[in-house]
Amino acid sequence: MCIRDSPCTCLTTSLFKLSVVVCYFVLSLVLERLYCLIITVVISAFDFWFVKNIAGRYLIGMRWWSEIQPDGRDFWVFECRLNEDHVNPVDKNFFWWSQIIATLIWLVTTVIRVISFEFFEGGITGFVFVLNAVNLIAYYNCSKEQKQRVNDYIRRRAAQHTLEAISKGSLWF
Repeated sequence: MCIRDSPCTCLTTSLFKLSVVVCYFVLSLVLERLYCLIITVVISAFDFWFVKNIAGRYLIGMRWWSEIQPDGRDFWVFECRLNEDHVNPVDKNFFWWSQIIATLIWLVTTVIRVISFEFFEGGITGFVFVLNAVNLIAYYNCSKEQKQRVNDYIRRRAAQHTLEAISKGSLWF
């Protein structure tokens, strides 16, 4: 049986992602379009913050942030759990699929708006796309770094074990 470890985090993530889509595509039927666009941007900002600071940490055990160096360069910092066994596979799959699907929805919407010469709305949907894409790319990079950390950990443990075996004279070639 697959049970989520963080149902509240999954629910909140779903609510943010769905509310942005509903606000942009449905709410404009009842409200003035400009209000819908403003609400879409605000909810997207909340979604970005929530995924970056809460969902990533609770669902997949990763977090990221960017620091500005004294020389003005942007430096991204990634943190993740060393042991991926503690990550619930249902939460992990939910996190990655929700990020991928949301990013694709906003990419397609942005392309359609730009092709239709609706540049203002294309800018709004492009902004929402960028927010989703930044989280997706950052967590993807974090995940790559996690794999590298695990490989480094395994190499260090193997080297340590080999040195212990050599010092005890129990290594056979």
